[in-house]
Amino acid sequence: MKLENIIIPTGVARTGMKVREGFKECLRCGVPGIAFVDASGQVAGIFSIRETLRRACVPDIMVNYADLLGDTPGCMEIPEQHMHQILELPLDGFVKKKHVDITLDTEVATVVALMEKYSTNYFLVLDDDKYAGVITIWAIAQRMLDLS
Repeated sequence: MKLENIIIPTGVARTGMKVREGFKECLRCGVPGIAFVDASGQVAGIFSIRETLRRACVPDIMVNYADLLGDTPGCMEIPEQHMHQILELPLDGFVKKKHVDITLDTEVATVVALMEKYSTNYFLVLDDDKYAGVITIWAIAQRMLDLS
């Protein structure tokens, strides 16, 4: 199974884009995150829905004690006005700089092992140092089903 048959091509996040635009691209492509590229077009990080929501909406203490919160934390509700404000923020502040890139030559078994090691369900894929798209655990499963 070759990665080139599984990757999901996406647009990229760039300096100055709004969170709204990043979310739209992720959702359009059905991926949890996309590459953030610098002015020279090099991958400089990942813009992800999860990281953005975590940083913008959930205090660390809430994450640390999430299992104790129950189903209705009441006072922790996020107002809709705050959600609208988040969507208009520059996405630059939510980019995760540390990331693991894989290449089109990486074997699928290695990709799955790396996903487990880094507790993630997706990676950015590079082809000759150029962003090619995203590989997700769901895309791998779908490809397996397509081949059967």
